[in-house]
Amino acid sequence: MNHLYDRQDSTTALPTKTLRVPRRDFLKTSAAIGGGLCFAAYVPELAARPLKDSPANDASFAPNAFVRIAPDDSVTIIANHSEMGQGIYTSLPMLLNEELEADWSRIKVEAAPVDAAYNHTVFGLQMTGGSTTTPSEWERFRKMGAMARLMLVDAAAQNWGVPASQCHVEKGIVIHSASSRKASYGSLVVAASQLKPPADIPLKDPKQFTLIGKPTRRLDTPSKINGTAQFGLDVHLPGMVFALVARPPVFGGKLLDFDASEALKIRGVRAVEQVPSGVAVIADRFWPAKLGRDKLKISWDEGDNAKLSTSQMLVDFSKQSASPGTVARKSGDAAAALASAAKTITAEYDVPYLAHAMMEPLNCVVDLRPDSCEIWTGTQFETVDRANAAQAAGLTPEKVQIHTTLLGGGFGRRANPASDFVVEAVHVAKIMDAHDRRPVHRAGHALCAIHDQQGRRRQHIR
Repeated sequence: MNHLYDRQDSTTALPTKTLRVPRRDFLKTSAAIGGGLCFAAYVPELAARPLKDSPANDASFAPNAFVRIAPDDSVTIIANHSEMGQGIYTSLPMLLNEELEADWSRIKVEAAPVDAAYNHTVFGLQMTGGSTTTPSEWERFRKMGAMARLMLVDAAAQNWGVPASQCHVEKGIVIHSASSRKASYGSLVVAASQLKPPADIPLKDPKQFTLIGKPTRRLDTPSKINGTAQFGLDVHLPGMVFALVARPPVFGGKLLDFDASEALKIRGVRAVEQVPSGVAVIADRFWPAKLGRDKLKISWDEGDNAKLSTSQMLVDFSKQSASPGTVARKSGDAAAALASAAKTITAEYDVPYLAHAMMEPLNCVVDLRPDSCEIWTGTQFETVDRANAAQAAGLTPEKVQIHTTLLGGGFGRRANPASDFVVEAVHVAKIMDAHDRRPVHRAGHALCAIHDQQGRRRQHIR
């Protein structure tokens, strides 16, 4: 569904506090993937076991939180970073499969749930940004693949009664050349699940790479071509409603009063309520919500920023640039050199205010219930978004589940410490609950990226 946004939506932000959650609170959970338990973390001391919730004849091999191998030889890579067009749903599988050596045509990718096992190796929380995904996962993902390969080879070797050193792997097939015996990864998942991960996980010498550094087709391209790829705006839950929020026309503005009488006359509009960021119009579909918001009569206190202008900002910036700056590095005496120069050239450049305007406007779906909160959104900041959503919902972070969808662009805007577009959606879902327990899909706006998709509670806000 296309979402329309007006100028008002692209110029304001949701005032909210950033929630700081102690790091130790993020270390208390384990990763639940698919139908069973993946033993999280990348330390080899953690034992790998069969998925407890899977049928005996359909058990998958999940040696760690990042890879799952099924009896049908399919390999699922659990990506702990968000795909927003930069290609990490291909680069991360490449890292892992370089060491796993499975059949590349059998590789699939799945977004990770929010869990400490998926925290950034440098920043200590689950996030995507700063062009750090591949560098930060260079060693971890390779170790995860190597761990799985070693265990699968050990399982085959034990079954055949031969040393594992006499076996090798070719495209997901363990081979014992001396006896010509072969076993696919899928046929070994049950046996491998009984083994403990190796204490030592050697990695390939880069000279032995067969996948990394080679031209590789992106794994997410087919779904984006055939329309099956799911972005945040594609999420639809049964019976969900949609919401749009009217926000102050300037940053820092406050709501004084509003008249919703005309908006409530629009067929399909269910409710018009005040939320911390403005006035929410909740309707059966997006278009009634849009028409209803257009009919609102609102009085704003625009505050000091009402007088802010581009021309005045340029004047202020010009004055500031003339003042001494902070020295990051000093080599020689630039001031003396310029003063003694025979000729100097001075130029001043300026650029307009640029918004992080993505192809897919920020949006969020929330299914808020008394004891849980389920969220669907394209985010770069899973750990922080879950903590802030939990605070807004009055729940503990463990009660909040976030499904990270594909992102139609990010540019850091979806890594907002205030989680504004997620928190706003939760606030609307809380209000909708007083009217009708439905999931809420809240449509966001380009600049503030406030997801208008608020999941269920049985309320969806768009």
